[in-house]
Amino acid sequence: MKKKILTIITLGLLLVTLASAGFVLHSPHVMAIDSSAGETVNTGAEYSNATIGSPIDGLAIWYVWINTNYTQVIYLAFVSHRYPPPVITFFGQHYMAGNDTEVFVGNTLTAMEVYNDTNRNGVPDVNLSNGTSELLYNFAVNSSQSFVITPVQKTLIGNESHYTWGLRYNTIDGFLLTENQNAGAKVILDYLASSYDFYVQDNASYLKTNFEIGKILNVTSTSDLNVTLDGLSLSLLYGTSVIASKTYTTVVNGEPYNSTTAQNPTEPTQSGEIRIEDTKAYECIFGQNYTLSRDSGNVTWPSQSAAVSDQTVPGGIYKSVESTLSFFEDVLSGLFPKIGNLPATINLDYNVSSFLYRVCYPQWDGYALEHDPTYIAYLTPIAVPEISPPVMFVIGAAIIGSVTLIVALLDIRKTRRILPNQSGSQVAGPFRAPTFFCSSSYGI
Repeated sequence: MKKKILTIITLGLLLVTLASAGFVLHSPHVMAIDSSAGETVNTGAEYSNATIGSPIDGLAIWYVWINTNYTQVIYLAFVSHRYPPPVITFFGQHYMAGNDTEVFVGNTLTAMEVYNDTNRNGVPDVNLSNGTSELLYNFAVNSSQSFVITPVQKTLIGNESHYTWGLRYNTIDGFLLTENQNAGAKVILDYLASSYDFYVQDNASYLKTNFEIGKILNVTSTSDLNVTLDGLSLSLLYGTSVIASKTYTTVVNGEPYNSTTAQNPTEPTQSGEIRIEDTKAYECIFGQNYTLSRDSGNVTWPSQSAAVSDQTVPGGIYKSVESTLSFFEDVLSGLFPKIGNLPATINLDYNVSSFLYRVCYPQWDGYALEHDPTYIAYLTPIAVPEISPPVMFVIGAAIIGSVTLIVALLDIRKTRRILPNQSGSQVAGPFRAPTFFCSSSYGI
């Protein structure tokens, strides 16, 4: 309850901050979404999607559920027909690994960040202990003029079942906020879109994603500074959550890694993985190319990635929406004990996640880009060489998604039970920057 009260207070303070800066928040033009009290996630279906209630009047959660090949997938995103909703999504996967080990792994996007890559190493270097940082702004997405939901559907390709779904948000207003939450500029983003293709092949599951960020259409400075995106880069900060019935270890560049204790603020890497005892449970593969759509034509560049210490995550805007994820925690904690023996408590605070990482686009300048990463989940874990002593014995946690500036989200109501709306029609409504899933056998 304290966490939910903090959610409303924090969002209210954020609105006051923006109002004092001269911003006017506009509600998106969306189609009403029905989410009657008493509906529940339809876990009995092979796949389903619907909206479910939240404790805040006018705010709902859209979910996608997949239950196939002894693994379950859940995707959550905030939607609203009354207010600009928080642009936050979460992707999680539950499965049985080898040696009768039960696992739940999740992933969510913490923030979109604008940085100045002064040393040209491709990633934002941040060392808050000595006050140095290449991060310039948190790119806070506010609301969209419209959105389109692509309902989950199943198609057969050969003998493989593919489950696909997606979200697209059009004409989005947002803000470039400094670390102390001062607004440096108001921006209009053309669109944000993400689509997903989940399937199981042999003893591995795959999540292929297509992530598109539209062009920045307008930048209006709100201070004496002339804010420009020329020469600047874009970073997406992610975190993972892991619950396992046996000890697990996060591994980066072949060595144990823990974002909560890492001494090196930034660890460039091409992959990250979770190992349970001596086996690989899942792997995030980084380093794919992305396409930048400049006015002169499309150009392909290599993306960059790095595991990062939680000490590289500035306070303020990042922490201010942490409590908003408590609504997702309610859904997850009520759902997974019904299908497994894992603890009901799922903590999505980013500062207890063992694996925070940034996916970076060094060449950006505010232009549209498209990125297609694939995350592989090993349903039958692969044996790996023994490494040094395990780092983690506790639950790692995913993190918050990027903050949205929303109109007064009113009084908190007692959490309503989650509900199924089997409607498969497209819906106009809001967006959340995509969730890339470091899968297992997690994902966005």
